[in-house]
Amino acid sequence: MSQHISRRTLLRGAIKSAVGLAISRQLNAVPIRGFAIAPFNAADPDGARFQPAFARLDEFIAAHMRNMGAPGMTLALATRDGLLRTSAYGFADTKAGVRVQPETLFEIGSISKSFVALSLMQTREEGKFDPAKPITTYLPWLKIESNFAPITGHHLLSHTSGLPDGVALGLLDEGQPLWTGYAPGDHFSYSNYGYDLLGMTLEAIDKQPMGAVIRRRVLDPLGMSATEPIITNAARSRMAIGYGPMFDDRPFPRRGPLAEAPWIEVSDGAGSVASTAIDMSSYLTMLINRGKAKRGRVISEETFTRFITPATKAPFRGEDANYAYGLWVSDVDGHTYLRHTGGMVAFSSALHVDLQSGIGAFASVNANLQGYRPVLVARYALDLLRATQDEKDLPAMPAMLSPADEIQNANDYAGTFTSSDGKKLTLVAEGTKLLLIHGGKRIALERVGRDDFIVKHPDFEMFTLDFGRDQNAVVEAFHGAEWFTNDRYSGPKTFSYPQEWNGYVGHYRNDSAWFGSVRALLRKGKLTLDGAPLTPLEPGVFRVGAENWSPERVSFYHVIEGRALYMKLSGVEFYRTGTP
Repeated sequence: MSQHISRRTLLRGAIKSAVGLAISRQLNAVPIRGFAIAPFNAADPDGARFQPAFARLDEFIAAHMRNMGAPGMTLALATRDGLLRTSAYGFADTKAGVRVQPETLFEIGSISKSFVALSLMQTREEGKFDPAKPITTYLPWLKIESNFAPITGHHLLSHTSGLPDGVALGLLDEGQPLWTGYAPGDHFSYSNYGYDLLGMTLEAIDKQPMGAVIRRRVLDPLGMSATEPIITNAARSRMAIGYGPMFDDRPFPRRGPLAEAPWIEVSDGAGSVASTAIDMSSYLTMLINRGKAKRGRVISEETFTRFITPATKAPFRGEDANYAYGLWVSDVDGHTYLRHTGGMVAFSSALHVDLQSGIGAFASVNANLQGYRPVLVARYALDLLRATQDEKDLPAMPAMLSPADEIQNANDYAGTFTSSDGKKLTLVAEGTKLLLIHGGKRIALERVGRDDFIVKHPDFEMFTLDFGRDQNAVVEAFHGAEWFTNDRYSGPKTFSYPQEWNGYVGHYRNDSAWFGSVRALLRKGKLTLDGAPLTPLEPGVFRVGAENWSPERVSFYHVIEGRALYMKLSGVEFYRTGTP
């Protein structure tokens, strides 16, 4: 994956929960039951040939949800002929014991971006929108501080604009212009701000609110009558209750404690759609049929081709892929896959389509588990359907990760690490398990990154335990601001840095559910923000991330007695807290 820091990676995918209903860890022992409506695939009216695949998939989903600690899930499967199956699992409301049903609304997050892109491609067909023109053609009020060429609609649609990520333009300070980190078209850098601007572009072109435009241009033609184009209080009673980590200021272990997340309304182009499994099957079928629906074409064949034409290289969750307009596109073994994920304050979704096989899957979970998306479910569903179509043996269920995880290279980290004040970390490898010996206990580590681990012990719960390498050998470890080295470390032990940086170190919070809290730390004389490196650009202002083109910026200001009381991340203000 790119080291570009977005709200997903910078905040470690942390979706910020507020005070709410605590879900007991016993949730994972609750049986997960599925509910399937009768399929009505015209080519296979009784769905009999798919029943073994459905049974295998239900078995996998039940195990997967227990393993991840997910409250509930909705799933849609579709073919060229339409809905193949919807199924629902677990709870829409754990407190009331209300189970998920096929008609339960789930927020689909950034999958909404393809709805915005599809609508704009319709306006292109009508001669109202030209992706090659500067976006200021349609938004003349837009102010962007940039030394580069103008940003076009194409750049925004393909995440190559150079704009920062952000969450919603409404969170920017009044009068705060946007800015760019690189020349448009030079890099892929995911930007929610960009799709917020595209939503505003739709409004400017059609002279209607974005929700009305999406309903008229996409939802109504596809018969998606249960879908909401924007998330409002009016739809809340039909929505699954969403959950997130109980604590928003520390790493979240697999199957960690959850709490009911705060409710928010969302009307921005970056991710505002809430839908049901039944409706999403119609969307899948339209994609499979390259823009064609039962009621006629949503966009022409030529426009659909442009819609899914790769615009830039962009890995999809570590896999080789390209980004087109609102969708990732991959070509594997003669098959073209369309994919996207969505993460909201309390929902996680995945959409996968195999154009050649004519099958698609959509899965959504009513929880955000710090970066989790039900990609494994959607991918396995396609594998099962394709095997059935090809009359091949059903593929085995994907391997489950245990809560302690299997760490194949556990020996890399074994040994003793010592800090400058004599504090020691002792780690041992036992097969594929990595154990920390602490306070007379043997604590199994859970991997959350290549060299990053969660230690489930109160003394370590606030930060991950991160390891550093020299020529691929592990030589150092970090826990928060603490630094430990082993006998293989041969670098310097003291570092110089501007002393005013000490005043930037601290715990900062934003009251928006999108952000929550972040921590600025000093490590080996360098500032980091939740582990992301900060590069100084000017006094108090830093670039966030490893790439020298990263558009993300952080600034520290309002310094009183040597301490910054405020911080801005991608233009959004955070305040210093009194907690470490």
